[in-house]
Order: sequence, then structure tokens, then C-alpha cells
Amino acid sequence: MNVKRSALSRWFTVVFLALTSFCHTSAVRAQSRVSDRDVEALMRNLKEDSKSFRENFDAALKKSAIRRTSQEKDAKSLVASFEKQTDSMLNEFKKTRKGDVAVETTISNAQEIERLLHSMQLDPKTLSEWDKIQSELSHVSAAFGIHLSHGRT
Repeated sequence: MNVKRSALSRWFTVVFLALTSFCHTSAVRAQSRVSDRDVEALMRNLKEDSKSFRENFDAALKKSAIRRTSQEKDAKSLVASFEKQTDSMLNEFKKTRKGDVAVETTISNAQEIERLLHSMQLDPKTLSEWDKIQSELSHVSAAFGIHLSHGRT
């Protein structure tokens, strides 16, 4: 009889520990989740910063080696497209509280801009603004479970 109680006691202990572990993991996961209001604020900041970045980027291109070329036109178009995507991403999220597809599209465009910036020498202010945008985009994407790597080397 003691053997049965001992086995039963171990079984209850294992079940208790498993449930405790599960509950703790769920609580930690819930605490790390970003609220919809916070995601919307992050997206709004990203939208505003992308507008400022576009203006500074356009000005920086006037002093770059690609000024007055088709490359300048393409670069401006790429950054303007990114700015529009951040606006569309925010609007989509406001309407549906979803945005993973819009976030992925915006990330793709950001990666193209990152490659462009690697090939150019722009002023520190413009690069600093881009770093801020990358950080904000990283936070937004993490809220949707999308993890990205970025950064100039």
C-alpha cells in the first residue's frame, strides 16, 4: 500500500510541477506581449520618422555621388515607397488590428534601403535617423512575432 501511495505522490508532484511550469511560462509570455495601443503608437512613430528620414535622405542625395542620375531617382522612389508603406501599415492595423503582411512588406522595402545605404556615403544625421527607423521597425515586427536582423557593418 505504501508503494502505491509513494507512486501516486510522485505522480501528483510531477503533474503539479508541470502545471506550475506551464502557468509560469504563459504568464511570462502574456507580460511580454505588446498591447494594440502600444503597437499603434510604435507604428505612428515609425510613420512620422520615415517622413523625416525621406526629407533628409532626399537632401543628402543632392550632395551624393549619384545626384542627377537615374540611381538618384530610383533611391528617392524607394524611400518614398517605404514612407507610404508605413502609412498603409498603420491604417491597416487601425482598421483590422492585424498587419503581419503589411509589416513583412515594409521590412522587405527596408532591407532594400539598407542595401542602398551600404553602397552610399551619407551624412551621420541621415544614417542616425535610419538607425532609429530600424529600431522602431524591429519593435513593430517583434510584436507580430517576426524577428529581423539589420545593421550596417
